[in-house]
Amino acid sequence: MLEQLGLSDEEQIVYLALLDHARPATAAELGAGTAGLPPDAVEKLLDALERRGLADRLPGEPPAYRLVDPALAFAGTLAARERDLQRSRVLVDELAVRHRRRHDAVEPGDLVEIVTGSEATARRLVDVYSSARTQVRAMERPPYGVVNSEPNPIEVELLRAGVRHRVLYEQSAVDLPGRLHDLIGGIAAGEEARVAPTLPARMLLIDDRLAMLPATAGALITDQLLVVHPGGLLDVLAEVFEETWLRAMPLRLAPSDQDGQVDDDRVILNLLAAGLTEQSIARHVGASQRTVQRRIKEISGRLGARTRFQAGLQAARNGVL
Repeated sequence: MLEQLGLSDEEQIVYLALLDHARPATAAELGAGTAGLPPDAVEKLLDALERRGLADRLPGEPPAYRLVDPALAFAGTLAARERDLQRSRVLVDELAVRHRRRHDAVEPGDLVEIVTGSEATARRLVDVYSSARTQVRAMERPPYGVVNSEPNPIEVELLRAGVRHRVLYEQSAVDLPGRLHDLIGGIAAGEEARVAPTLPARMLLIDDRLAMLPATAGALITDQLLVVHPGGLLDVLAEVFEETWLRAMPLRLAPSDQDGQVDDDRVILNLLAAGLTEQSIARHVGASQRTVQRRIKEISGRLGARTRFQAGLQAARNGVL
């Protein structure tokens, strides 16, 4: 358990025995807590812990020992490990630069990699996605093998680590039954989402290093995967994303601050702005179409709007969207 802090197996036994002892203890007093180690061996191990600054030796015969506060005792060890980790990060970054330079010099035919087989494509998607360091840009459109009802755990983990996520959803992707809580959860975790009427492809851009998209238009991304490496094609795909992002409608869905329940009025306005029909909105919020029509009319009245379009404009001006 403590080997990662530099303690041998026997040192761990003595250290934990002393940790569990209520008062300073001699080698003999540690007794049964040292898994049968003889007192002279325990004495030597206690001396070793003292030399490393993990225990204090108290005056008297036989000598008693007490632990130094672990937060202080291991501070130097942790600092050294952090320095080693930082040096490792720098080394990995240097290796990545060399790797990118090599790819910049390869033949054009080597800049696009084709991955086939559902297991291989799924594994490659996870590996590449998990490697994101600064940003992820995604275009989401059907078809899907499975419609997510909860946020992608890789996305949530990367967002916590500070990796920016911008996701473009095709209108038809937002309209899928059961998708609402996935969207709300991702946005609540920090995802920036926008909606466009149509998108050219499903695509995932990782930093400025790689893009992944289905090999065949309209196919599942796990059927056959194209992995695009740095080069002109990757630049074009990134430009397509940025141009589409500028024209897309922001999607801001979140639970209310009071009780964690979905704020239906905000959801209805956002889904209206995203171009969904009243029937689709009704399915998402679990209400009848007639109820949604009535809610839209009430919301429009509160905003002083006569049309759905005006309601969207007023909501944006008032900070509702």
